[in-house]
Amino acid sequence: MSSPDSTKKRRIAKDSSGGDNNGGGGGGDDGTTMSIIFAKLNDMQNEMNGMKNELDSCISSRDSMQKEMDGLQSRLSHLNELEKKCTHLDTTCESLQRSVQILSKESQWEYSAPDIPLSHWRGFDEQYTQEMYCLLSDIKRCTSGLRRGDVSSVICLGEETSDIFLQHDDILLPHWKELANALQLHELNHYELFIFNVQLTSEVLDLLTPALKGKPLMELILERNGFANNEGTKFITEFIKHNNELDRFDCMNNQISNMEDTILLVDAIVSHPSITQVQIENCLVGDEIYEVLRPIFASNKHWVRIDLERNNIQTEGDTAIPDYIATNPPLENLYLSGNKLNDDDALLIARALKHNTNLKELVLDNNNITHIGKEALSKAVYDPTSLNSMSDCNHTCIIHVDGGMRNPLGCGNDNRMLSSSILKRGAKIYQLLSNRNKEGSNVRHLNSEFDGEDEEEDSLKLVPQVLECVHRYPRASKLTAHPLSIIYEVLRGWKMPELYEKRN
Repeated sequence: MSSPDSTKKRRIAKDSSGGDNNGGGGGGDDGTTMSIIFAKLNDMQNEMNGMKNELDSCISSRDSMQKEMDGLQSRLSHLNELEKKCTHLDTTCESLQRSVQILSKESQWEYSAPDIPLSHWRGFDEQYTQEMYCLLSDIKRCTSGLRRGDVSSVICLGEETSDIFLQHDDILLPHWKELANALQLHELNHYELFIFNVQLTSEVLDLLTPALKGKPLMELILERNGFANNEGTKFITEFIKHNNELDRFDCMNNQISNMEDTILLVDAIVSHPSITQVQIENCLVGDEIYEVLRPIFASNKHWVRIDLERNNIQTEGDTAIPDYIATNPPLENLYLSGNKLNDDDALLIARALKHNTNLKELVLDNNNITHIGKEALSKAVYDPTSLNSMSDCNHTCIIHVDGGMRNPLGCGNDNRMLSSSILKRGAKIYQLLSNRNKEGSNVRHLNSEFDGEDEEEDSLKLVPQVLECVHRYPRASKLTAHPLSIIYEVLRGWKMPELYEKRN
């Protein structure tokens, strides 16, 4: 019988030898564990390699798909271009067919529309009759000129400044047909069409629409034309769609009460490839007009002129207009008078103007802008808080906000003076220095504006620039303070000891 001590010794011997009573020598439990770990690590490495191969395969597939997508996008763009060319060719072919049909019926052209006797206008006053005959004269003159090929590039029908609206009469249709045929056959390189105060019914538009398709018309201006139902919108959108060279479109005092028609009109304008000037004035009604007009500002088009006066625009806090201004687009003229913009809109626009150097005129008359908004707009172009704030002002845009043409903002110095923005900036800074000179406060202000400990070197560098401004810009400003007075005040107390120390 074994003693406990002998059993313990055998156990110790077994542990020391790394074996057991059955022999087998080798690594024992530790060796087995390490083998298992290495096997698992090897499996994990193999799994990671497999995942890496799958990832590489996915990346390769993604790159391949991206190339295919790029190719498809390129082919899609090519197809779109081909579609546009086909549409243009179809329009051209249709136009040529109409021209051939007209010419085949004519051996020698003469203005064949019959004269209208004066008795036909009995019941109308003398002025109305006179302007009707002026319209007929315009139609005949333009038609004859187009036929002879010596017409002016501007075709103007009706009186722009007249208060008389000329109603349609079927007796006018032969004259409209003569004009439509002439427009169809003309070979002008570019021309402009203006129609003022003349009712354009569906019968007239049916004559004009095909004749104007695909023509090199640069400008179309329609004012107070009394379109019936949606005939006007249909005519305009069809015209815009088929005239790729159109640069300017103006529509004034032609009410479009149907929201769907308004959306179609705006979409046609925004998607047009070459329109850079648009005027839609006093045409739209409804509470959601702004949402319909918003794409004009949210689009990437390079507008030069936007006129949306008297259209009941109310942004309700939306920032599309100031956001567009802040991007500093090529836009030079923006007219938004007669809408429902408020102080919040004015504050946002004023802030946006600090980032704009292209806008030359902004008209905000007759909106819901109070003295708060006007003050913000005034400071956008003339902020006397400090020299820095004055320098950071907008030196390009003239703002009209119920202040009249003579002094639009009521501030002491707006952007109406001079021509160069650099000169305007210098003149404003000089005016600020001049105003302070009257109070003898230039040194105090300059010290407070530029005396930071960390800015000592920079503020010293500004001294000669301020003095140079005083010397250069007095003639550009309507001021009373003499430049020598300002220079004396500045030299007497601002940074002179520091400059002297730097010199030594």
